[in-house]
Amino acid sequence: MVNTKLFAALSDSSVHLVLDWGDFLKLGRLRHTTQVIAFIISNLGFNAALKTGCIYPFFYCYGCPLAFSACPIGTLQHFVILAKLPLLVLGSLGAYGSVFGRAFCGWACPFGAFQDVLSIFLKRKSRLPSFTYSKFAMFLLVLFLAWITLDTFFCKFCPAGSLFAALPAPIFYPSLSLGPFFYVHIATLIMTVFAVLFVARFWCRYLCPVAPIGVFNRISMITVSLDATRCTGCKKCLEVCPMGLDKLTDIGFSSDCIMCGKCVDACDTDALKIQLKKFTK
Repeated sequence: MVNTKLFAALSDSSVHLVLDWGDFLKLGRLRHTTQVIAFIISNLGFNAALKTGCIYPFFYCYGCPLAFSACPIGTLQHFVILAKLPLLVLGSLGAYGSVFGRAFCGWACPFGAFQDVLSIFLKRKSRLPSFTYSKFAMFLLVLFLAWITLDTFFCKFCPAGSLFAALPAPIFYPSLSLGPFFYVHIATLIMTVFAVLFVARFWCRYLCPVAPIGVFNRISMITVSLDATRCTGCKKCLEVCPMGLDKLTDIGFSSDCIMCGKCVDACDTDALKIQLKKFTK
């Protein structure tokens, strides 16, 4: 039986919950399971009745033949074109971020999982630092291009669309004529794969327009916390970080942190925990 403990830590001013997964279950195994489940759930749109108006909390193309929800970036572009306020999208992302921060990127995003699979072939960890603001610049660029072109311009190059929509489209729609942007998608995907083979989670680190949801890491209910009294300063946690974090204080707090839990698994002294933030009176 899995040694799973759920306990409440009480103090004079706060209460917080901590998950201790024990020695029998590493977070990596649990994360891989949730990524598979998230991919299955993301593709439940077998017919029109199952294609909902919900917003995915991660980077996934609504052009996928079996997609059951909408891509947040594609939907935002539509609202920019229509010059309408995207209340559903903003409300959904705000709700996701307030509870989970950027954890969906580490635990559920199909394109993130795809990059994790590719990282198996990454022979040497890249020392390239993260550029926090590059994702914000990408987000603004996507919206600007939608406004200028009056088209979902980014979707024509999106690597997630390449993998989950462009590639399976000929299988699901044999009569579909492949236009020039199909080959643009293939080129985009090849370049992204090449980059990920040199830098772990390259897309998540530098270019993902959904990444700005990471600003909620500062206030989200779920976080990765560091117990300074247990920390030895060995920095094994930073060595295994797929996002290239280089400071202990960034873990669970920086918008670059995807709360994947690799740092938790790497810590020999149990100084790191994925937990609910404490609620101060």
